[in-house]
Amino acid sequence: MENMATKNTAAFTLTEMMVVVVVVTLLMGFAWHFYFSGRETMRHTVSQSQIQLDTRIFLDHLEVEMSSCYAFSEVDTQNKKFSFYSYTFTPPHLDDVLYDPTGKPHTTGADSEASLMMVKYEYEWKEDGTVVKRRTPGKLYFLQNPMKFSESEPTDPRYSSMEKTVLRDIADFEVKAYSQKIQREGEVLNPVIEPVTAPDKIEDAAFIVLRLHTRIDEQSEKRRDEELDIVTKFYSSVKLSEVANPGYFASTDRDGRF
Repeated sequence: MENMATKNTAAFTLTEMMVVVVVVTLLMGFAWHFYFSGRETMRHTVSQSQIQLDTRIFLDHLEVEMSSCYAFSEVDTQNKKFSFYSYTFTPPHLDDVLYDPTGKPHTTGADSEASLMMVKYEYEWKEDGTVVKRRTPGKLYFLQNPMKFSESEPTDPRYSSMEKTVLRDIADFEVKAYSQKIQREGEVLNPVIEPVTAPDKIEDAAFIVLRLHTRIDEQSEKRRDEELDIVTKFYSSVKLSEVANPGYFASTDRDGRF
């Protein structure tokens, strides 16, 4: 009797073994599922954060450049590119711009040789999803109509010629230019905003609206696509001052009233 009891308590039946195998398999399956889904969630979060960081760095640099923007040179919505002129450090004194070193005033006509030391920034979207940035130092003959830009040696190495890729995986790059003026209606001043579409009217632009649509297509059922859509407005600092103080602000006497 004792031997039979020992045999009955020490052995497992085939049914019990199959149940244990099924339960362990299910537990391992759930464990692997949670592991891989958690790893994919972490990968997606880190990658999405990297996209946001790269875009934020790009926008921060562009904002610094736009803070010293004198005027827009080109805004080509169809070809997804734009360019503008910026002061290299601080705006020069008006006397240094309108007078030569001997004190003789420059002419103020369309053939004027009065110039400003500027940097021309260009941004262009490429079909491979990259955004290329170019920086060109030179002189801007701001009184000529249209304004003329001539490349020259930079006054500071920080503004030397440069071309590099600043963004990747950009599915769409939309840019539009707008003018802004103040319209007086009695004692009320109302802003009037209009799109600028003609290339020969680009100097009237006060700001641009830029849309960045970043998208990484994972092309996999197990991975989520990564996407980011940002719309931002960038003002020309000079134009903004002219709009805010109509008739009282002039940085270079371009309107000929001072």
